[in-house]
Amino acid sequence: MESKVLTKIQILSKNIIKSNHDNNVDHPKIYKLSFFDQFALQMHVPCVLFYPLKNPTFTKIPIIHEQFQQSLSKILSHVYPASGRFSCDGQSINCHDEGVLYIKAKVDSQFCDFLKDAQKDIDLALKFCPKIDRNDSNLSITPLVVVQVTEFACGKGLALCVSSEHAVIDGFTALKFVYEWSKVSKMEINKINCFTFDDFGTIFPPTSDSHSLKRVKSPRDDHNHDFPEMVARRFVINQSVISKLRENVGLICFRPSRVELVIAFLWRVLINVYRRKNNGRMRPCLLSVPVNLRGKIDFPRYENSFGNFAIEVPVKFIPEETRMEVKDILLLIKDVIQKINVSFAKSSDDIYTLASKFHKEIQEWEENEQVDVCMASSLCRFPINEADFGWGKPCLLSLGLRRSDMFWLYDTPCGNGIIVQVDLKKDYMDMFGCDKDLLSLTCE
Repeated sequence: MESKVLTKIQILSKNIIKSNHDNNVDHPKIYKLSFFDQFALQMHVPCVLFYPLKNPTFTKIPIIHEQFQQSLSKILSHVYPASGRFSCDGQSINCHDEGVLYIKAKVDSQFCDFLKDAQKDIDLALKFCPKIDRNDSNLSITPLVVVQVTEFACGKGLALCVSSEHAVIDGFTALKFVYEWSKVSKMEINKINCFTFDDFGTIFPPTSDSHSLKRVKSPRDDHNHDFPEMVARRFVINQSVISKLRENVGLICFRPSRVELVIAFLWRVLINVYRRKNNGRMRPCLLSVPVNLRGKIDFPRYENSFGNFAIEVPVKFIPEETRMEVKDILLLIKDVIQKINVSFAKSSDDIYTLASKFHKEIQEWEENEQVDVCMASSLCRFPINEADFGWGKPCLLSLGLRRSDMFWLYDTPCGNGIIVQVDLKKDYMDMFGCDKDLLSLTCE
């Protein structure tokens, strides 16, 4: 759907924001990448937050830009890898404060009109993502973080996009960075201590077997922003619906979390779509679930670790082994995740072995054209809805990446429900969005 109110975005200026050296914060000049960074997909992942501006006295755009840039400079002096660049060999980050790219932009649209359109077509938010020229030949000069702030012509709203390099910054790190930045912007904290910078590159060094562990680009993925065959839709699953899902599942040997319930429900819908696309034949399906290891390994200091500290876990649906009820799919997901959590809780010694095994399994299934592949990434309980820079909380969120067959989960503003951004090919989305069970339980 083409927006009638959103026109071309005009770039007003670009400049580099560096650390505030007045803080006299000393830090290492090299940040070693770890085993987990080695596994991470290498791409920029944008997150766009839309803010209404209600008080004209405190929300003049020049003042906002000044506030953004000053607070960004302050937090960069404490989150030093974000201001660095890849080394030439790609094995570490040179932390010489090359800075974050800050882009000022403007769109000739009314904020309220855009919000109405975007509620129905979240793909409109892609317009607010910066274009980043990321390839192997220029990684040593490409910023790890790019910020774009776009003002609306009416002066009643703005879009803040923070795009970060996934090979250095995972979802937890990216969203916590934005949240902590917002606190600095409001001057709510005197001491900035948002991350611990454990030497993961030494504790969990990259494996030397780079050939077997290098994450190849799946032929089903496209990492650019502009690919018309991919579309996204936004579904809201409120607390009452989650309670209804729990009741429908009935008595089982554990109390499923709301995230587990929603993922199981959505995966079942998507498996049915795959079946229809395959002329009624049900095929094996892989669900890849990134698991945040913070708090799951018996090292408390890792709970706020900067960088990548997650692995993708394969959950395999095989038609002959698992029934198509939500309860059965839920048990399948829980069984896999629980076994992994138990393994990690006992010791970190098996991380290399397990991660290597999972990585190999995911690659094999992705490369098998007789298997359907999807992913579910939960950002729930991450503090992104609380990212208030001084003029209120965001009213709309969009993940700018479009990855084939993807569920992004994050909290509703009240924190009890879940918003799901679903990324699918258009013909798959046409069928997914018409599913009767989905329509009976969700709203857009």
